[in-house]
Amino acid sequence: MKRLVIYFHYDAQGLLDGPCRFAVEALLSLAEVFLVTNGTLRQDDHVWAAEHNVQVLERDNVGLDVGAYRQALLTLGREQVASYDELVLMNYTLAGPVCPLEKMFREMEQRNTLDFWGLTRHYAMQSRRFGGSVPEHLQSHFLAVRQPMMRQDAFWEYWEQMKLPQSYEESIICHETRFTDYFEKQGFVWDSYVQTEDLKAIFVNPIMACPRELVEHRACPFFKRRSFFTPYEDELRRTDGNAAKDLYEYLSRETDYPIDDLIRALLKDHTLSAMGKNMHWHYLLPCAEKTAPEPWEESDLCLIRFEIPVCDAVSQWYLQQSAEQAEKQLLQIKDLFRRFPMLGVAAPELPLWPQAIRVNYTQWEKDYTWLKHQVTVPLDNEPPLPLLAGWVLVRKAAFPEGIPAVSNIRDAWLLPLQAQQNGYYSATFESCAQAAARAEPYTAGVLKSGEIGSVAKQLGRLIKHKILR
Repeated sequence: MKRLVIYFHYDAQGLLDGPCRFAVEALLSLAEVFLVTNGTLRQDDHVWAAEHNVQVLERDNVGLDVGAYRQALLTLGREQVASYDELVLMNYTLAGPVCPLEKMFREMEQRNTLDFWGLTRHYAMQSRRFGGSVPEHLQSHFLAVRQPMMRQDAFWEYWEQMKLPQSYEESIICHETRFTDYFEKQGFVWDSYVQTEDLKAIFVNPIMACPRELVEHRACPFFKRRSFFTPYEDELRRTDGNAAKDLYEYLSRETDYPIDDLIRALLKDHTLSAMGKNMHWHYLLPCAEKTAPEPWEESDLCLIRFEIPVCDAVSQWYLQQSAEQAEKQLLQIKDLFRRFPMLGVAAPELPLWPQAIRVNYTQWEKDYTWLKHQVTVPLDNEPPLPLLAGWVLVRKAAFPEGIPAVSNIRDAWLLPLQAQQNGYYSATFESCAQAAARAEPYTAGVLKSGEIGSVAKQLGRLIKHKILR
């Protein structure tokens, strides 16, 4: 089958990263690839594209992926596009493949009654954000259209009359949730490659909710980059919050996909707080406590101490106790760096004292404006790491230009952020006993958060303490 893939790409710096190249190279054995990017690629990316016979179309960053597909189709023209047996519209937000693509394309070729098909589907839901009633539809990150449909006026009128979206929400409304229903009503037959009908009553968006299930048991060759940085609060509303970690561990252990290359690529564009939550960059130490006899400065690690802000007496007490307890476990902490080569900075988790969390956030808010001018990675209102213990352990290799001078907590924030710029993540750690202790307040908090009386009582206490200050 003669196949054309229009591969949409976007990067603010014009970088065609390793995971994108990996995907395109896998596609090239089965298709011709026309790459459309909303921006200007770097020169070495143009060289790579030329070496792989990938045609590139650069355009202004308008209309998101919808605008890119539209311009690519109109640039190639109806006659050229319809000369192929199959057209695939693919989005760089898919990562992979994690298995050979031949199986998917071979199986779908045998289903010759289909006019168009997709990788995965999203089930019907009600969403004010996306226009109200959202029908079941193929997801636009991978859509395949067969020649008979490509030759129809309806297909070209769809794109010629397409309104360019101004936002992600408009893109979903005017294209993703519309494409399947629009062409089904025209009489065209469709289906998805990955079958998830049995999950319909559980998840409306299986590729995000249970990506490991789709990859491991349903032969899905791709997964979403967004799995590793999606807003974690959204995940907790629809899943148990373990989707990204489960997927990462499976890919690391059971496939040849270079998943750490993807994580490094994502670190430059997404916050440590978002990725840390999805990836659970929080480690439990063995229960046995040991001291560290060797001088840390002579190893590939460095123990850095700094002043912490003065806070109330109770918080100061718990922070001091927590920091002293953690220092007894330096050997176990050092072992984390051996086990996890991408770990750049490790810090003790905050103690189980609510005010300590508030102190950490207050300090982050105070230093945020200064910090955002010091680094190139994105920041948000979540601290990248709790630093109230007054010390962290860092991997020297995460700072090829040298570890910055650190004397206070404002300086210390730079450690995880600069390590992130260099492709390393940061993590917290605590003992098994500390982790076990967290289970009780967590359970109590979850239960109480659903009770109106408890929420009102807590709000009253909060207002009282604010007034008494």
